[in-house]
Amino acid sequence: METVETADLLELLFMLEASIDVHFQAWMAITFAVVVASYSARETLSLKLRSIVAFTYLVAAFALLARWGTEVMRIDSLIGPALAARHINPEPSLYAPFFRLVTYLLGTLIAVASIFYFSPVRSKTGKTEDNRD
Repeated sequence: METVETADLLELLFMLEASIDVHFQAWMAITFAVVVASYSARETLSLKLRSIVAFTYLVAAFALLARWGTEVMRIDSLIGPALAARHINPEPSLYAPFFRLVTYLLGTLIAVASIFYFSPVRSKTGKTEDNRD
């Protein structure tokens, strides 16, 4: 990494941080879609289908988390030391990754819970109600 220009290292650092943001935005979009779809299809999803949706969502969510972790490792193990050797220490914000991870974990739990929570609305007679206006 000694032969790489400092400007190129900084650009690579910013690109990896932007990639982490894009993956977080993709997770947010997937999570929102799962919550809305599970609510919209609450009348027609069987337990088996709900389990398949939950499994597929969890696989996608953890794949994005693994990618995020890989990019953080690249920053910490390659780019950070190369910049530190040149006496450049970009100050990372410590609260952003923490809140992103908390949001990720809580959002994933809420999305999975919503898959199983939204079930057909039943009236006191035991019949499914039609909630259309």
